[in-house]
Amino acid sequence: MAEIKLAITAVEFIIGAVVAVAVGDYLGYKLGRMKLATILGIIALAVVVLFTIYAAITLNQ
Repeated sequence: MAEIKLAITAVEFIIGAVVAVAVGDYLGYKLGRMKLATILGIIALAVVVLFTIYAAITLNQ
């Protein structure tokens, strides 16, 4: 049973990577690489800030 769960997880990661590459390629073509990189950088920074706020609130409870 553990092998099946591991295989399912591996397939999910592979499919997720393929989808991410395909979407990134499409958006890179439509928006331009620099614009896409800027948008993704802003999103990544926002996620880090939100996680920091969440962690601070959670740890202080």
